Amino acid sequence: MKSILKDNIHVLERVEDWKDAVRKSGKILLENQSIEERYIEAAIKNIEKLGNYVVITDNVAMPHARPEDGANQTALSLLLIKEGVDFLGENVNLVFMLASKDNSSHIEVIRKLSQLVDDEEVVEKMSFAKNKEEILNYL
Repeated sequence: MKSILKDNIHVLERVEDWKDAVRKSGKILLENQSIEERYIEAAIKNIEKLGNYVVITDNVAMPHARPEDGANQTALSLLLIKEGVDFLGENVNLVFMLASKDNSSHIEVIRKLSQLVDDEEVVEKMSFAKNKEEILNYL
């Protein structure tokens, strides 16, 4: 996980709302050309249509869209929101934006992410991290 996320972690005090959280987590991947702008908007539309299915465990959301919605490569970003954000009824501090260039290359990334978020202690420590370096230490 550390190598996947190393350059894709941002820490913010607060965001306006869940849409802002999705946009800011997507911007990390946009800046390194892993995705196109339309990918972020597709992820937001998915959540508007399907609800908070992207909240994968307590305190963790994983917004995403389809490869054809503008994913240029398989990548993962992490946005830590210190104050948390209401994600359609669920409080979230950790937003992992997932992008996959095809229908299968993301499976290993999801496996590693699942192992990470299954560890409640690590999720809690990451949720209260002060900066990117502290997060990387927990990975």
